[in-house]
Amino acid sequence: MFLFVQQWEIRKGKSSEYTDFVLRTHLPAMKELGLNVIGGFHVIVGSGPRISSVALAADFFDLQKAIWSEKFVAITDQLGNYVQDYSNRVLRNTGRIALSDYSIDTGTWRLNQYYKISRGSEKEYAEFLLGEYVPKLAQVGLKVKAEWQVVLGSGPRILLETVAQNITDIAHAINDDNYKKLRRTFLINFVEGYSSRILAPTGRVEVAYILGEMTKAL
Repeated sequence: MFLFVQQWEIRKGKSSEYTDFVLRTHLPAMKELGLNVIGGFHVIVGSGPRISSVALAADFFDLQKAIWSEKFVAITDQLGNYVQDYSNRVLRNTGRIALSDYSIDTGTWRLNQYYKISRGSEKEYAEFLLGEYVPKLAQVGLKVKAEWQVVLGSGPRILLETVAQNITDIAHAINDDNYKKLRRTFLINFVEGYSSRILAPTGRVEVAYILGEMTKAL
């Protein structure tokens, strides 16, 4: 399973036109290309482009065909009228975290952790991740949804995606002493180049998704 993540900043003064373009043109075009956009997020805490659009693909070659198509190039060029600092990345599921059904989670927030696994500690990292890190994150209210590896694009190679219902739950978790101790062990022994971001749902993708499901039921 693969994720195609597009990131950007909305151009100053273009917010209303941007929203209209995304709902009426960009999302339908992605769907026509076979790119199943399952979430839209904006960064509340952390560096980098403020907006992320996340599409899901089961097959890498279908994803590659879509993003190399003339239609994708054209729609991305049009998007440039409303956004700046555009970038994209392709990530694959590592298989370490069970991923039976990855779909849109309406209204959920993310605490995403980005890093490289320290060289030579891959085995120990996997054991700690599954044996301690994931279970103890759950205890403080952070559910690990998936672990992704960047296969195309720059930046840290691993994304550990955790989910919470709201920013209050995330704030309580990261201020918990057990979380702080767990994170310190994680950073010292297993990873490097660590950073994190808190992301809120934009509502744009979710609204389009809900309307689409309602239309199917008519």
